[in-house]
Amino acid sequence: MAGPRITRIEPQRDPERVSVYIDGAFCCGIRRRTFEGMGLKEGDAIGCEELRKREKFFWKQRYQDKWEEEKHRIARVKGLIEAIDPRIEVHVTGFGADTNALIEEHPEEAGAPDLEVKWNGLTLMHVEVTGTRRLRGQGYWVRPDKLAHAAAHPESEVWVVLHYAEPEEHLVCIRPSGRPPITEVNIGGAREHMCVYQEGDAGVGPWPTLVERLRERIGPSTRTTPGNA
Repeated sequence: MAGPRITRIEPQRDPERVSVYIDGAFCCGIRRRTFEGMGLKEGDAIGCEELRKREKFFWKQRYQDKWEEEKHRIARVKGLIEAIDPRIEVHVTGFGADTNALIEEHPEEAGAPDLEVKWNGLTLMHVEVTGTRRLRGQGYWVRPDKLAHAAAHPESEVWVVLHYAEPEEHLVCIRPSGRPPITEVNIGGAREHMCVYQEGDAGVGPWPTLVERLRERIGPSTRTTPGNA
């Protein structure tokens, strides 16, 4: 017996979503850009449960081969922050930030930062670490959910650190205030939404910007190591 197949794909009222029918019955609504990224079309063999699972974890699965690079970025930024002052403690808190395994669930709160920076038991700031091996496109790309999380927690000091490894190590620090317009970018054939910062935008600065902010929060240190990247 032939397996289940996609029999119809219809646009929804929201132009960014489509309805997918399998064996003549409605299965689910899916973001158009996610569905396009799956490469599926009418007539392709797939069951409804499998399609829903693919949609739910599409981005996790798509970038699973990049997680090792992400772990390296997080470890590198963690080490640089710890080098600023011997009294600083940095804890990895981001969902799945300490593993390469595919976690088939989502965090309770989307966009939660990767690092918590503490001193004498006091949380000084939270840091989201992102980036790519090389700078792509124009400006600095940050996922909208990361900025939405920062906006939802005005009581916390949240920073975004972008780490680029090539052609030489380069770090950019952003202290979000507001949110730039969302831009659609193409990454590996899939359409993604990003907020794009430019050099000179408010809150955007080099690594020493974050270093000086932390030193301001904790006061004079006995260490002479600069902790600059």
